[in-house]
Amino acid sequence: MAAAPQPATPKAPVQVTPQQLATFGTSTGVGLGAAIVMALFGLLISWSSLQNVIDSSGMNEPLTNLNFFHRLGVYLALGNSGSITANIGSDGGLVGSFSITTPLSWIGYALAIGCAFGAFLMARKAAIRFRWVGVLSSFAVGIVSGLVMLLLTAIMRYSYSEDSNYITLSGATFRTFALVFILATLGALIGYFLADTTADESNVFTAAWTWAHRVRGFRRTVVESAACYVAVSTVVALIIMIVTTTKLSSQGGNVSALWAFLPVVLPALSAWNIVIGSFGAIEFASTGTNTISISLFSSDMTAGFDYMWALWLMFVLYLLCGFYVALRAAARNAYDPYYADWRFCWQAPLFWLAFWLITPYLFMGVLTGASGVGTATGMSYQIVPALWFCLIAALWSFIIEVVSRLLGPTVIQSLPGIWPILVGGTVRLGLRSTRHDANEVVVTESMTMATPSGVASATETFAVPAPTVPTPGMMPTSAVPTPGIAPAVPGAPAAAATRKPMSPKTKMWLIIGGVVVSLIIVLSIVFSALNSSTFSASATAKQYIAAIESGDFNRANSIAKPQVKNDQMKLLSNNAAPKDGRISNAQVIKEKANGNSKIVTVSYTLDGKEVTHDLKMIKRGSKAVFFTDWGVAEPMTTTINVTKPEAISALDVNGVEVTEKNAKDADDNAWSFTVYPGTYSVSAGKSKYLTSKAAQIIASGDESTNSYASISVEATDALSDAIQQKVDEKLDACEKSTDFDPKGCPFSVYTYGDTKNVRNFTWSISDYPEVEVDTDYGTFQTDYGTEVKYTYEHKDSDGWEPEDGDTTMSSMSGTFSVDGDKLTIEISDSDD
Repeated sequence: MAAAPQPATPKAPVQVTPQQLATFGTSTGVGLGAAIVMALFGLLISWSSLQNVIDSSGMNEPLTNLNFFHRLGVYLALGNSGSITANIGSDGGLVGSFSITTPLSWIGYALAIGCAFGAFLMARKAAIRFRWVGVLSSFAVGIVSGLVMLLLTAIMRYSYSEDSNYITLSGATFRTFALVFILATLGALIGYFLADTTADESNVFTAAWTWAHRVRGFRRTVVESAACYVAVSTVVALIIMIVTTTKLSSQGGNVSALWAFLPVVLPALSAWNIVIGSFGAIEFASTGTNTISISLFSSDMTAGFDYMWALWLMFVLYLLCGFYVALRAAARNAYDPYYADWRFCWQAPLFWLAFWLITPYLFMGVLTGASGVGTATGMSYQIVPALWFCLIAALWSFIIEVVSRLLGPTVIQSLPGIWPILVGGTVRLGLRSTRHDANEVVVTESMTMATPSGVASATETFAVPAPTVPTPGMMPTSAVPTPGIAPAVPGAPAAAATRKPMSPKTKMWLIIGGVVVSLIIVLSIVFSALNSSTFSASATAKQYIAAIESGDFNRANSIAKPQVKNDQMKLLSNNAAPKDGRISNAQVIKEKANGNSKIVTVSYTLDGKEVTHDLKMIKRGSKAVFFTDWGVAEPMTTTINVTKPEAISALDVNGVEVTEKNAKDADDNAWSFTVYPGTYSVSAGKSKYLTSKAAQIIASGDESTNSYASISVEATDALSDAIQQKVDEKLDACEKSTDFDPKGCPFSVYTYGDTKNVRNFTWSISDYPEVEVDTDYGTFQTDYGTEVKYTYEHKDSDGWEPEDGDTTMSSMSGTFSVDGDKLTIEISDSDD
């Protein structure tokens, strides 16, 4: 009798477990925390350099209130290859906008690695499968991370307003959200994946290492290619930075900025030199102009480049990298011939084709755009690897596949001595499942292991007993190369005796210890190098004199504020910097300790003469937390002296108008000004009333040299006419007087008798005296003896009788002053 059917057990509804929530929260928290910590680290070491950029940008006032959190928001957005947008407005309306995107930096890598670390740590403990819980959780991590980053950058938004004008700066953009989402999702996916496939490891770093040595086929080729090229390109990028630093330092340039922005510069520089060294190109493009390329064959920017040999040396290095990866693939194919088949040779090239097609605009480009801002209306600029490089990268990968199959085996058999450096390319076996089901084994893709030519059997080669009955589709244990044991090849020594393998925990601590020791050594070297170069007293002195040499007086003021009043700093600005007569060949000669301070001796050339100057350097505190912040105690200013006519109330110095209030010392005809070393052109400025020749003053900074000039001026016809008109107007007013002795007028008559007998007294001027101008003292006077007639009626016994007479004018005098096209005339009342 058949058994009665049993009712079906209803499926339990899908639920979110506490372990899954803990894994999701840990992945998100660790990822965002790592990104913020890396952003803080980058912000601290670049604080002073970023401030120098702001000070030298000419936007000091709008950016004065750009505080710590505003800058952190910018770092978080740009560090993840997001974007920041600046909006400029006036009268309540938007005038223009500007946006910028930078390549992915260590901040973005920290976000992805942190998400992977947190996901692996918790998913391994909770035995969470990669599919589908891990995938969905990874997308959730990406979405939440993007939203949190969007919120942080929105909170750290910068806003400045003055009257009806405003500027806003924010990293809360769609690109910022999208890139953080992508990075966090990828990181979490990696963490969940490694927790599911390499649960026998204790942390994500050793898990990634183990997975990379267990993976087969094109994925192993991709991993090894990436690792090799990244390692070599990072070293090349550091060498480029060191060489650039040395060259800039010898020219007195600012080398601290390059190292201060290392977390931002290095990843992009590594990717760019891979592109250039592999027959690709970096393209510089802007709206309305032709695209400029940098490559091994481009003449756009390398025609006058003195280091083309260095670019070709990079090509040789990357060629060797590709050959090394091919040999490791050949060694792997000897034991894993399944993936050595030609039908798999397209997979790795396709991956790199897709990678270099997608990532340049996402993670490797500098993209800017502006609209509605002056001449930048509708303009866009970009520095990005050429997209056609994806084809070149795919071709390189295909060549590696071909070499590994055709040439690699022959090379390995011909040079058995290289086997120790290739054995790491073989596949290592191990658990491929989570710890909750330790007996589960994943069936491989029809994997078969071949015995290298010249060996009797795999069992003889490795001395490992084979299982009695191998599971179908499983890799025979006898065919598995023991880690650290080379296969027998013609001419190779016999296999070494097997040793007890090191425990995973011991390996982990050895790796961590080695990383820590290496990090300490590297940081010590970097600290010592930076402390003795970038952050030394001499480096600050170089920046100071380089700013003066380049005419960037505003930057020099930010390094060492001149000890003068604000009004007296007018000639210490960029506007007054000499265009041609600046100092040159500025350099640091020596540095010596002076108690807690240092004396840095600098030299420079001015007007063909070499001048030396001692700069006293003092400690102002710390810079980038660990380094000494050196400051210039006594600015490298000097004094110029100008004598001038009293009539001049303003001078023109290198195109800047200065008055008595801008002078360090002043009397009626001698002014002195505080300036930086250089050549200064001094004149009375442009005026329709005076003409003068410019005088040159060489302010060398050498106190033994007298920096002096005398300004002489000549009156123009306009000045004489203006004063003459003023005198004539005065005389016309006097002529209207009916007094015998008009007050303030240069003429009068003496009367006898009773003035009641005189009436209807009038003056008549037919000729006016000619004015003579003295520009040295700012005075003028008229001639003597000009005739003035008068009439009146006199009362006698016969009644009122008309009378007339004449007299002569005395000389008229007065003062005048000229300020540009403004003329002030004062006529003295004492000459009457």
